[in-house]
Amino acid sequence: MLQFFSASTNIVNSKRAITECLENALQGEPDLNCDLLIIYSAMGHNFKDLLTEARKLSPGARIAGCTGAGIIGKNGADESMTALALMAIKGPKDEFALTHRNTSAGNDTFELGAGMARELKNRNQNINSVLFLPNVYECFPIDRAIDGIESVFGHDIPVFGGVSMDNFKGISSFHFFDNELVERGAVMIGFSDPTLKYISDVNHGFGVIEGMSLEVTKSDLNIIHEFNGKPAWPVLTQTLGIPDTSSPIEALIIAGFANELPQVLQEAYGSKYYLYGIMGKNDDNSISVPVVCPRGTRLMLTRRDEKSMFEGVDWMIKRVVDKMDVIKPLAVFHSDCVVRGRFSLNRILKDELIHRIQSPICKGENIPWLGLYSGGEIGRIGNRNWFHNFSTSVFVIYR
Repeated sequence: MLQFFSASTNIVNSKRAITECLENALQGEPDLNCDLLIIYSAMGHNFKDLLTEARKLSPGARIAGCTGAGIIGKNGADESMTALALMAIKGPKDEFALTHRNTSAGNDTFELGAGMARELKNRNQNINSVLFLPNVYECFPIDRAIDGIESVFGHDIPVFGGVSMDNFKGISSFHFFDNELVERGAVMIGFSDPTLKYISDVNHGFGVIEGMSLEVTKSDLNIIHEFNGKPAWPVLTQTLGIPDTSSPIEALIIAGFANELPQVLQEAYGSKYYLYGIMGKNDDNSISVPVVCPRGTRLMLTRRDEKSMFEGVDWMIKRVVDKMDVIKPLAVFHSDCVVRGRFSLNRILKDELIHRIQSPICKGENIPWLGLYSGGEIGRIGNRNWFHNFSTSVFVIYR
């Protein structure tokens, strides 16, 4: 059976930071050795030092992880440049498997997901959940990658995780895999402990602006070339009332796109729509989004609504707690969109938001918690794995 331990820090010295995390996570254990280390880091660390010291302190551990725009540990959120968090896992090596990829522009993301999933299944036939950490640059459209994973494991196995990025600079991201530092890659971890059970839920809390929509009239997978028969970027910026010289990040912060969910999933999600954002502007005035967006898609525009964010999180966490009943969680994996933190106009009260997520689940107990401020979240709606933006996604593990 797998055991979970976690800790976080923002110490500047990378070797000391990973040491403090392991010492705090495994306090009371006979030594710092474990079987799997999952590491999330902001961009300010010396990543080679992190991996070298982790291997020195825990020589028997497999290592995987990625960078993000910050971390969420059991003591709350940290978006500093040296934020670091880990989940240390002890247990039989036949109860998990991991794989990774170097990715490149133009990848077939369906085959990315399917190929990685096949590798996991070849190593372990009994996998019952998958942690997927793709990057924000070359792993879109991510819904096709999720389809690829499901082509191997089916719809019933939950897929969870977050999209690796930097501290909202839009330059690069890194993945960790044993001794390797992989720029713009992807990591996948499968768990197969048969005693584990899972609760997954997601919520965005953004408001849809009724009556304001754009029709996709020309596209290629996740590249939108035209809205309403005109080049996509000028139409979007004019609709948002911002100069067409604005950056994609500025557009992303102001508004996102809402796409209607299949009706069978709307009640499970508590919303008629799921959300995603603008991931980039291309030289031909097309825009990139993280999911397949076929011609004829009508995208609603959204408006930030802080009140609804908090109400939505409260509603989601109540559902999680109701499902838990009297069960004590073993661990929680968490991804939160970067624009729900200080990088979004410094508007959201992130400490209060994270407290309202963690407090009802942990109930004062020391529950291992590993969260990433991400470029997108992966979590379940009803019985389907789904990609999200602007959301909070929690994956609660219990036995």
